[in-house]
Amino acid sequence: MFSIDLRNDSIKKLFFYYFIPSLCAMIALSTYSTVDGIFVGKKLGQNALAAVSICWPVFPVLIAYELLFGLGAASITSYFIGKNEVHKARLIFSSVFYFVFFSSLVIGGFLYFFVDEIAILLGSSEVLKPLVVEYLKVIFLGSIVMVLHPLCDVFAINDKQPILAMSAMIIGSFMNIILNYLFLFVFEFGIYGSALATILGHGIGFLVLFQHFLFKRGKLYFINRFSFSAVISSAKSGIPQCVSELSAAFVMLMFNTTIMLIAGERGVAIYGIIMYSGIIFFTILLSIAQGIQPIASFSYGAGNLKRVKSIFVFSLGISFGIAVFIYLVFYGFDKYLVRLFLKSDFALTDPYLIIDTIKAMRVYYLGYVLLGINIVSAIFFQSVQRTKSSFIITICYTLVFLVILLPILSKKYGMDGVWITYPISQILAFLVVILVVWYEIKCGIFSGKITGGKSLWQRKK
Repeated sequence: MFSIDLRNDSIKKLFFYYFIPSLCAMIALSTYSTVDGIFVGKKLGQNALAAVSICWPVFPVLIAYELLFGLGAASITSYFIGKNEVHKARLIFSSVFYFVFFSSLVIGGFLYFFVDEIAILLGSSEVLKPLVVEYLKVIFLGSIVMVLHPLCDVFAINDKQPILAMSAMIIGSFMNIILNYLFLFVFEFGIYGSALATILGHGIGFLVLFQHFLFKRGKLYFINRFSFSAVISSAKSGIPQCVSELSAAFVMLMFNTTIMLIAGERGVAIYGIIMYSGIIFFTILLSIAQGIQPIASFSYGAGNLKRVKSIFVFSLGISFGIAVFIYLVFYGFDKYLVRLFLKSDFALTDPYLIIDTIKAMRVYYLGYVLLGINIVSAIFFQSVQRTKSSFIITICYTLVFLVILLPILSKKYGMDGVWITYPISQILAFLVVILVVWYEIKCGIFSGKITGGKSLWQRKK
């Protein structure tokens, strides 16, 4: 069996050990939404695709709740494993899992009860509302597994089980594809069937991961203890990435609302195609950041700050190089991606739809070139317990500049202004990253002179 030494193995070796399984797992996870879009668009048409796009902000909200506890807790558990204090790591893992499990049940029920109001809040038109409500009812009822699946995934990665995490995601994703086809094309359940396939796929993936912790097959497993302070500390550490997802949901809502006013359901459908296609782009960049997180957290916990610096420099270089390469690939194959989401007769009903979508994609995706550096920087600082710096970067690349620029540019330039908002926002966020990195270097993040930056849990005796 392939083994690694987080203390002594080369950064490149460790990065690819975590990156490749994380990439496969994240791409598999991203296919849940993308497959929904493809099958719904092909089978049910443009309005159904627009309805699923309207629902999209719900998913970042659910993931944000998982990240609030999961990524923060995973970083802290990896930190304690690096310090050889495994008992603390298990207490944090168990406490967070128990809390998220029961709270997710309550949240799912609450969202289901107010599904009609949520559909309106998401910006649904009267034409799309019945489809939106039908889709969301299933999602809310099964939201617990949509939260627990990625929660267990990030813990498995930090328990040196990236292959298991990858396998669980791939199995769940594969089942989602099969079930989407069966429910939509064979049984013709409609949009309800696509939502059901998503929930069942996540449920299967969760069960694959759950057995690892239940049967104590790694360093992390369930214990009969609960610490509320561990939950609070994990939440504090996970705030930056939680805010990132919540911001993504808010920004999607802003884009959907703005586009609906300018171009109606057609514009929302175009935005949906851009987001469904771009999720692969985003996923690869996020996987780079997740690939360096366990290495950075462990090295920081072990006190090897020179290695921590090398990890950061390495991740910046590889994220930028890969982002440029992916943009060129998307630029060359964009028309084939767009066709995946459209019915065969789209040329008769809207002959300019594919042209307008490609034009928008080429502008919007320019922002992804710098997005990788912004994401890597945010997660790196979160990994080494520099929560404030991580939060500043996160809030800038996900929310602040987008919220400021979208109303201005869309009012002045219409749909062209909508698409150019994203790349301009990422450029401005990149400038913030430069300032934050300069500040952290000045404070001594890589020299050991820095004070503070530890979580509440780490400061406890």
